[in-house]
Amino acid sequence: LYPNDYLNGVKELETIYRVAEQNGIPVMVHTGTSIFPGARNKYGDPIYVDDVAVDFPKLKILLAHGGRPLWMHTAFFLVRRHPNVYLDISGIPPKTLLKYFPRLEEIADKTMFGTDWPGPGVPEIKQNLDDFRSLPISEGAKQQILGKTALSIWPG
Repeated sequence: LYPNDYLNGVKELETIYRVAEQNGIPVMVHTGTSIFPGARNKYGDPIYVDDVAVDFPKLKILLAHGGRPLWMHTAFFLVRRHPNVYLDISGIPPKTLLKYFPRLEEIADKTMFGTDWPGPGVPEIKQNLDDFRSLPISEGAKQQILGKTALSIWPG
């Protein structure tokens, strides 16, 4: 299911987006590839969120997994283009985060740390958190990504 399939007659998606937009409830969309059997990776391209962001400008949209490992540039572009699009970096090993997003600090106020845990390739979340904290970015950006962004977009 493409995030913009409401344009192809999937009215339930339009209803979900409209209700979420009216009630200030963010919507998270899986972006990026998946290793799980049966997964269809074509649906993970974040470019399909572009229509949603345009048509529902007050709907907060989170790009789960930042489009990795194929569409990080697209995800970064969408976060910068749309005031209502945010980046979730769950499932991205912190040691490769700045390789995927070298300009991460520019969008720290629109980026959220996520654990994607428990899951394959994430044996211990504490190590991931420690690795994130050791990244060569400002403390302010780290605080933003580790909590302030989430507090600013999730209701309550």
